[in-house]
Amino acid sequence: MGKKTAETETAEPVKPANKIEHFETMLRCKLTDAEMLSRGTEMAEASAEMATLEDQLVSTKKEFQYKIDGRQARINELSGTIRAKSETRLVKCEREFLFNIGKVHEIRTDTQEVINTREIRGDERQQELAV
Repeated sequence: MGKKTAETETAEPVKPANKIEHFETMLRCKLTDAEMLSRGTEMAEASAEMATLEDQLVSTKKEFQYKIDGRQARINELSGTIRAKSETRLVKCEREFLFNIGKVHEIRTDTQEVINTREIRGDERQQELAV
């Protein structure tokens, strides 16, 4: 084996050089006056936008509630029609003046059914002359 010298026997072990490693992490930072002003402006804008969105939400809810109420009214109407097995419609009718018996018959033209009979009023008694 090689000869040991006094130099090698007494030398301290060699330490590695210092190392620097870069990284990022989230830490608290004090805001500057300009940053405070910027954040305040941004908060005011966000608050105003939120108020607008809340108003739109209320308006939209009212609009949909109106639509829902309309459908519910139609459902109720149809339910009543189905339950009664009939509905009210506009029907053409005729009044037949029966002067010989002093009566007026009101007649449906779709079924020829007499729907009402009443006395002829005084203002109805005047007959038109044949030309």
